[in-house]
Amino acid sequence: MQRALSAVAMLALACLLLRSARVGLAGDYVDPIGGITAQDEALYAHGAIHMARSGNWLTPMFMGRLALYKPPLLLWLAGLSARLLGVTRLGLRLPVALLASLAVGLVFLWAAELRSWQAGASAALLVASNHLWHVLGGMCMTDGLLVAFYTAAMYCLYADPWLETHPAFWGFAAAVAAAILTKSVAGLLPLGMLGLYWLAGPPKQRPAFTRVCAAASLALALAAPWFAYQLAANGRWFWAEHIGVEILGFGAGAPPQTSQENHALFYFMRMAAVDPVLTAFALVAVPGFLGELRKRSAGAVLLLCWIAVPLTAVLVWQYRNISYLLPMVPAAAILAASFGPFSAGRLPTWMLLVAVAAFAGKACFPSAPWGISFASGTVTPVAPLLSGYCQRNRANELIVVGVDDDLYASALPLAKLRYCVVGAAAMGQYAMPFEDLGITLTAPQFNDLARQEPVFRQRLREWGLDSAEPIGTLIVAATAEELGQLIRMHPASDFLVPNRYRPALDTAAQPGHEVVDVPDHFFLLSRDGQPRDAPPAWSCRL
Repeated sequence: MQRALSAVAMLALACLLLRSARVGLAGDYVDPIGGITAQDEALYAHGAIHMARSGNWLTPMFMGRLALYKPPLLLWLAGLSARLLGVTRLGLRLPVALLASLAVGLVFLWAAELRSWQAGASAALLVASNHLWHVLGGMCMTDGLLVAFYTAAMYCLYADPWLETHPAFWGFAAAVAAAILTKSVAGLLPLGMLGLYWLAGPPKQRPAFTRVCAAASLALALAAPWFAYQLAANGRWFWAEHIGVEILGFGAGAPPQTSQENHALFYFMRMAAVDPVLTAFALVAVPGFLGELRKRSAGAVLLLCWIAVPLTAVLVWQYRNISYLLPMVPAAAILAASFGPFSAGRLPTWMLLVAVAAFAGKACFPSAPWGISFASGTVTPVAPLLSGYCQRNRANELIVVGVDDDLYASALPLAKLRYCVVGAAAMGQYAMPFEDLGITLTAPQFNDLARQEPVFRQRLREWGLDSAEPIGTLIVAATAEELGQLIRMHPASDFLVPNRYRPALDTAAQPGHEVVDVPDHFFLLSRDGQPRDAPPAWSCRL
């Protein structure tokens, strides 16, 4: 069975690596229905690259500022991979793809031990062909990493429900600690699953209360040092961003949403739309699953705990995101393959054939919401434009108007990067006080930066950051006319501007800039352009 596990994991890894090497950074839709792209990937990639090149492995950074919204395990793994393999798409994404593939192997092993190798293969195929798994398991993002650790923790508990053996006990605790260091509060959910299983599991097949407490304590102890360090070294920033914004603002508050749908309906409709096959198989398996629950079957109760805790969490957590469904995908696949009407007799072979056909069908229709794509390219049209600019290797700073690039430019080896938005509203309580710190400046403030900078530099010091690098990384222009004035007053800067602002800016481009037309945008390149002394430090085509 171990050889079969290795074979399944290797096949899953091959699928994810093929995708990882071909899709551009932040270059796919996480939510194909809402058109939500993987913007966070560029943000994480920037942090990983910074760690790999600077050697500052303890404190994540983004464009010169502290970035403490998430713990650093993803950045550590991606940064180490980039340090060893080079800063490439594959180098940044390899750790997530590797761990996600191992999780597919554990799903296979779980279902195979419950029923048969055909059931295990069916469960593995259902996971590997899931749109969310296919996208998030092959990107430098926290979601694929988190669900891999969930799966590892649950498998340890499945293999040894008493947590008496050292591999199961330490494996569970280490997986939970890794989950916490990946996504903070969300990483605690396996402890909720363990607690629920201790309450609901069969009396003779559940861990002792002391063992539960010991496993939880060990997991927290393993994860605690990084949080303790940040509270000691960057306490004000950590408390404001990690606790105040990320947890209390987006989790317990009423944050701005990307969709106005009903909270529960949002998740149910998304799950059915992005994977109707898995949804149908799981629903058909519910009667058999309920029968096993009535018998107090340990495997069924544990699977229920795995599904119930993340499901409750996504309904309670106020911010809606389709990626929050990912932790339930492996559990749903095991449920479908192990408890459905196709899990007995000769029917598992037929289910395996259907799972193979479903994988092939999804690959044949990659543009469908439920499709899986292996095509090269990106869904961010501006990304190739920025890669082309990067290859010019100019020493001038680049100001990107708008965030149409999904922060792709932040991961490129540019001399200096700023963003500018026109008429953007503030995030209020759901954002850091970047205006007070000078990280976000109005266009008039940026035009007077020499006078403003000492004030903001002092405020950043008060927050524990002794650097001017993040000042003015985001510029807010109230109107297109204000943007035009910004361009005129900074003839040494390059600009990338969407075509919708061209009528207001044609006169602003002269005499300090040369206009270079590109699809749907135009560059305003400083006539005082200077080449950099060295070639780009890494690839311009991420």
